[in-house]
Amino acid sequence: MITRELIDFLITNGCGAAIDAGKAIMNIYNSTEQFDINVNANNTVVTEADKVAHEAIKKSLATTRIPIMSEEGRHILFEERYSWELYWLVDPLDGTKEFINKNDEFAVSIALMQDSKPLFGVIYLPTEDKLYFSDPDRGAFKVENCLLHEKPESIQQLFKISKKLPFISTEEAKEGDKNKLTKIVVTRSHMNDHTQQIIDSLKKQYPNSEVLHCGSSKKFCMLAEGSADIYFRTSSLSDWDIAAGEAISKAVGVNTSSFDRYALKYNKEDLIIGPFFASAKTLDL
Repeated sequence: MITRELIDFLITNGCGAAIDAGKAIMNIYNSTEQFDINVNANNTVVTEADKVAHEAIKKSLATTRIPIMSEEGRHILFEERYSWELYWLVDPLDGTKEFINKNDEFAVSIALMQDSKPLFGVIYLPTEDKLYFSDPDRGAFKVENCLLHEKPESIQQLFKISKKLPFISTEEAKEGDKNKLTKIVVTRSHMNDHTQQIIDSLKKQYPNSEVLHCGSSKKFCMLAEGSADIYFRTSSLSDWDIAAGEAISKAVGVNTSSFDRYALKYNKEDLIIGPFFASAKTLDL
């Protein structure tokens, strides 16, 4: 049984690790030198920033003595990881394409997984210097201007500089006035015909809706702070792309599930999550 004291220690470490990785990423992002871009065996793009962020997180989380499964880490066999009670699930640079395109929409995503479900999540947006994190008992929080503060060494220091995000009640989540402006956020880099069809369907339900395009797990942060109402994706992605965001948005009342309303399943053999949607609203997709 994981204790409250341990959770506090791990949240503080997870937040510190995300900020450390963000600093490493920005050193490369702001450099005048051209950074290396390579393609992995699985056809994903990787940069020098992905690697340095991974190393920063690995170093920061070493004291927790909890296994790390990272997009940039070694391939861990299913037979080794399927029985893990606790593990860190990490995307050191979530939104590599956005990093390369220099549109600022990338993030560091870290989730602590318990029994293959997100216990809490941490997302740091380096270009905005904003940190979002959740606590399984206390809700979701946001820290602005992180680098103006000393890196928190305790949960008390972390909460002192944090703002709690409001919970969306069941009453607030009801469909309500269809003519009220609803903000639909979708991926910037993976648009397809199916995505457009769902956008068209939602616009019929919510005539005054606005569509926002954004990269990385920042979309979950938008849900958590109320600057977006609906986020969905029609193509597959990996465990580390979504776990932290699901945990943070869940802490404010947002439900994330497959299109057929099943809970997302992590730590499968292929580490792939299928199409999903996230919203506090009741949707007909």
